[in-house]
Amino acid sequence: MKGLILAAGRGSRLLPISATRPKHALPIAGVPIIRRAVRALHEAGIQDIGIVTSRSSETDLRDATQGGGHLTFILQPEALGTGDAVLCARDFLDGQPTLLYLGDNLFEDSLRPVALGLPGTDAVIGVKQVANPQAYGVAVVDKGQLRRLVEKPRQPESNLAACGVFAFQPQVLDHLAELAPSERGEIEFPQALTSVLAAGGRVRAVEFKGFWSDAGAPADLLTANAHFLSRLPSRVDGRVQGTTVSGTVVVEAGAVVEDCTLRGPVWIGPHATVRGSTLGPHVSVGPHARVSGATVSASLIDEFAHILHPSRPLRNAVVGRHAVISAPSDAGLQLVIGDRSVVRL
Repeated sequence: MKGLILAAGRGSRLLPISATRPKHALPIAGVPIIRRAVRALHEAGIQDIGIVTSRSSETDLRDATQGGGHLTFILQPEALGTGDAVLCARDFLDGQPTLLYLGDNLFEDSLRPVALGLPGTDAVIGVKQVANPQAYGVAVVDKGQLRRLVEKPRQPESNLAACGVFAFQPQVLDHLAELAPSERGEIEFPQALTSVLAAGGRVRAVEFKGFWSDAGAPADLLTANAHFLSRLPSRVDGRVQGTTVSGTVVVEAGAVVEDCTLRGPVWIGPHATVRGSTLGPHVSVGPHARVSGATVSASLIDEFAHILHPSRPLRNAVVGRHAVISAPSDAGLQLVIGDRSVVRL
């Protein structure tokens, strides 16, 4: 079985964080989303993995997946939808059954049941009960079989969302190739499953019970960050001095923590420096970041960011690479805000 991860999109709902790199390269509890996707496929027994990229995203995705084993990168020349992305990988798939992963998803559950559910059926779809099904593609399931998919219905027939992972037999690509573009001009992979059902085929549904996120917005990033931080085992490989520690705390090699209070779960990345600060719970500090004289909770601070004596505590903050947050100067408050930024003072 082949594995295929779709990661060509940048993620407009995550601007400005996604302005300079694809959302799939963003770190969750210190691990890029795309690397978690590769790991999930490996743990499901899939070793031959392709990643569909755009021209602008490939370099970042290669960097984010270093150490993930052999991967094949496949170009999607234009952003024409998930179905088009799969068709761009047709030569790579080479007529093999495929485990398909929409690359901005994060799962706690193993994907193995999706792969194992494929023999004897045309395709398998992963589904998850959600509180707001109208925001998703909704799966109508009867006795473990998919009956239909409805995209963002006003009055959902079920509370099962299609959650971004599929397995399919090679013949599904024939249905996909015959699809017309949707109203937004894209070829949508889930519509191939609708075509399979219309032709009398069978699509099995596998329900996930654990945590799932599609990491589409900043709040989703923070929720996922908090979840995966809470799953870390404590470990201190860096230098910690004069610091009170409670809960799960990870301090990576090369990091320095002095005169702080850490309330786990907290992750402090390699070569980060944290001094005179209170962090946690649910805080990740990226590699080479610097935090001084700050109180931070429920936040994601990316690599090389500087948080230097801000006048207010930070909570529910997503701070991008090389960003600077500091106290006002004698001249007063200064803001240098790029496109699509969000500030609440």
